[in-house]
Amino acid sequence: MIITAYIFIAAGVLLFLFIPLFSTRNVLTQATRRESRHRQLQEEQDRVYEAIRELDFDHRMGKVEQEDYQQARARYEMQAVELMKALDKTNGRADHADRTTTPAALDDQIEKEVAAIRRARNKN
Repeated sequence: MIITAYIFIAAGVLLFLFIPLFSTRNVLTQATRRESRHRQLQEEQDRVYEAIRELDFDHRMGKVEQEDYQQARARYEMQAVELMKALDKTNGRADHADRTTTPAALDDQIEKEVAAIRRARNKN
């Protein structure tokens, strides 16, 4: 009877000692997943901005008609907005910012980010 009690106590102590090891690993895995998701969203955002730049260039060169340009541009802008919202969520920003942002402000933000990428590209 006493031996059984000692076994249960020893098992409890071992369990108490090893549980933090497994829960810390789980937290690290979640952080890694969050960083991976953020990186993935950032890469997708870069691809959308590149598509907007290429579309603008093709339109200026006369390769894309005005109606097609407007439709494609609107589609890319919507993708960029969705990606910005998703990136804000991965950064821990509050969702209430999404409701207060006007479409014009979002367009301005997209244009600023595209311009920044163009400036960085021109420096290289």
